Amino acid sequence: MNSIKWLIKTLLLFLIIIFTILGINLDVDPYGIYGFNLFKFQKITQSGKMRFIKPLIVKELKPKSIVIGTSRAEHGYSTEHEYFKRPSYNFGLTSASMYEATTCFRYAIKQGNLEQTLLVLDYRMFNDKNQKQVEEFEHYFDDSRGKYYYLYSLDTFKDSLRTIFKSYKPFFLYKKDGSIEHKYEIEKLKKLKSQLVAMNGYEKNYYRLLNKEYIYKDTKRESFRDFDELIRLAYLHHIKLEIIFGPSHIRQWEALAYYLGDDTFSKWKRDVVFHVEKIAKELKKEPFKIVDFSIYHPLTAEKVSDTKGKFMQYYDDSSHYNQKMGDIVLDSLLHKGKFKNFGIPLNSNNIEQHLQHQEEIKEQFINAKAYRDMVFN
Repeated sequence: MNSIKWLIKTLLLFLIIIFTILGINLDVDPYGIYGFNLFKFQKITQSGKMRFIKPLIVKELKPKSIVIGTSRAEHGYSTEHEYFKRPSYNFGLTSASMYEATTCFRYAIKQGNLEQTLLVLDYRMFNDKNQKQVEEFEHYFDDSRGKYYYLYSLDTFKDSLRTIFKSYKPFFLYKKDGSIEHKYEIEKLKKLKSQLVAMNGYEKNYYRLLNKEYIYKDTKRESFRDFDELIRLAYLHHIKLEIIFGPSHIRQWEALAYYLGDDTFSKWKRDVVFHVEKIAKELKKEPFKIVDFSIYHPLTAEKVSDTKGKFMQYYDDSSHYNQKMGDIVLDSLLHKGKFKNFGIPLNSNNIEQHLQHQEEIKEQFINAKAYRDMVFN
């Protein structure tokens, strides 16, 4: 009899613990995937877990339009802009490889509602150290784990407690549309000696370990295979795809040139343009629109602040531009606004002239030798 009572008490205790964990995880909703926001907790533990969070949101939202890219896309583009069809979502991933970006694109198509995609290309996507940043990446897209899978997780419970007690310092904070919260980035910048000092350190090592063979170092897989698949998927499913080279600060390209050679960045742009046109010709389609915003321009050459507490208008650092700049890009794609002619449409007929012009005007915007002396000594 006593053993039965003990068993019942143990079972009740177990059930209480389970339902307490479930209730806390559901009410706190640390990943923002259940729609509960009763206590309006800031989702501080989303950072670092967006690779499984974003597919869950995309599955439920079934967006008509998305952004794909790296953290540059996450920083730069709010899908509240009129450029995007609703519902819309920023499906960028921090440090995304071309393989990961294509996986995201394929999954968004699978939801059956996708009509439009903005692909924000980054040289690093084609030459990253890793084909995927987490080993179980593909499992996040196979629908074997719905959002309620994480409701029972002790890891989720730990993140719920971190959220309640604010005991976790996130690298990024995210908005509901999947883009990065700029106000938090400003708070981080306020703690720096100056943007200039921080950018010098950041740029010194950014491209140091990358290659220029268009392969992922860990698997030796060719990244253009994934880019090729993405383009073909867009044609097959009649997706309006626009491809851009994003407007990172011109210092970023000098850092790339220092480690990988002066012609590497231009060669990559050329290879992208010709690859898209090759597929279009094979499929008897019009080539997708490609627009270059990584050009020498007063916007991309914004003066870097060397004063603590003062920040650039359009950039958090040389790699990441904010949504003020992103809005200018989106306005330009719609042929409107003060900078409607900011981006340069590219094709096989004008690419060489464009690249040559960029080289000719470079010295008007940056002294490459002075930059290298300052950053790389």
